[in-house]
This record gives sequence, C-alpha cells and structure tokens, in this order.
Amino acid sequence: MSTPTPLLAALALAAVLLPAAALNASQHPSTAAPQTSNVPLPLTVRDATVVAVPPGAAETSAFLTLQNTGKVPVVLTGVRTDLARHAMLMTTRRNAQGMTGMSMVQALTVPAGGTLKLSASGDHLMLMDLTRTPKVGEMVRLTLTARDGRTLTVNAVVRKP
Repeated sequence: MSTPTPLLAALALAAVLLPAAALNASQHPSTAAPQTSNVPLPLTVRDATVVAVPPGAAETSAFLTLQNTGKVPVVLTGVRTDLARHAMLMTTRRNAQGMTGMSMVQALTVPAGGTLKLSASGDHLMLMDLTRTPKVGEMVRLTLTARDGRTLTVNAVVRKP
C-alpha cells in the first residue's frame, strides 16, 4: 500500500474543513460583511441641473445639492450617464495667487447630517465626450456611486447657464 503524498493529504483535509467552515459562517450571519446594497443612500437631491451647450460641444457640467439625512458620511466615488462616454467628480480650488483651477478627484464626501453643493464655482460633475447635444428642458439621468457600491439615480434638467 502506498503512502499518501502531502498534496493528497492537504486536499483531503480541505474537503473536510471547507464545508464545515461554510456551515459555520451561515450559522453566524453577524460575522459576514454587512449587506448594504439594498439599503438606499440617505441622500436627498435639490436643483439637479446639466448645463446646456451648443451643438458640437464635447463636454458639459452637472450641478446639484445633496443633503445627507444619515448619521455617517456618504463618500461618492463615481458618476455615469448615457449622455457622456466619461464622467468625473471634480473640484475647483483657488491657489495662493488667486488663480482658480479644476481637477478630477477620486471622491466627494457628503457629511453626515450635512450638505454637499455641486456648483459652477466649486465641486461639480464633468460629463466628457458627449454622445449627443442635450436639449434645453430635457431630463438627463445621472447615476452617482458611493464607496460601498450603492447608487443614487438623479434626474437633472438641462438649463442654459
């Protein structure tokens, strides 16, 4: 009779331990990661606007005010829309010389119980490589993504600046 190799012994042990570990995890759901994807983000939206642009323009901006009714900050990490092939979270800052500049950021935070105002003079959303020219008065759907994977769909009206 041959002796089992270490690999066969390890596989046999795994065949016994893995089902037991899975059973143990299912009996103790509090040890599993919290499931938040079905819980809506605690955000309300006001004044959601996409800036109207002339035909042929390749980009535009979106502005809105987000109110966090929750007890923890909501960290936004992305935005998408069918109107643009690429959308970004942006910040606008003034340097020590008084020059204003925009830059893409990885996240924008809506503080717990607080407000984040996305505007032409501050943080905002950039919609790049437009798929078409939006018409004044139409609604554009924006989907904001939070760090935990939850999303918020916003309907923004196209308005002249």
